[in-house]
Amino acid sequence: MTPCPDLEVLFAELEAGEGPALDHAAECEACAALMEDHRLLEQDLFRLADPLPPPSLVVNVMARVAESPVPQRREVWTGLAILLTSLGVGLGFLFTNDRALGRMGTAFASSVGNTRAFVEGLFSGAHALWSTAGLAVACIVAFVVFTSLFGLKRLAGSPPSLSEA
Repeated sequence: MTPCPDLEVLFAELEAGEGPALDHAAECEACAALMEDHRLLEQDLFRLADPLPPPSLVVNVMARVAESPVPQRREVWTGLAILLTSLGVGLGFLFTNDRALGRMGTAFASSVGNTRAFVEGLFSGAHALWSTAGLAVACIVAFVVFTSLFGLKRLAGSPPSLSEA
């Protein structure tokens, strides 16, 4: 009797469907039992494949979601928890890192200085408009622009509703 072939050779020939190892397995009880075990294992594995979901799955899930909306109170508490956690992590980072705290202080001081310059510029512009009668010109231009826009809106009519579209 010939010695049993290597399992890799036997399974490769089993996949190909022919070969001397298959001829040997037809005569050898041990190899035939091994091939039968392999066939049964393969059947079991094919049965374990994930089944497709039913076609009505999405419709059923969406119907359940529509039936039971999340209470607004839960959404507010969840958002608040996320906000407080983010603030806590950010403040923890600032207080544990001297360089980040220094940069934040410098940025705040710089923004205060820039805001002061911005407000002074606004007051200077308002004074220039008031003293040169530019305010009257600005009001007339704004009136012409707004009346033109409202006239165009009236000419265009109301937008079509969803049922007309």
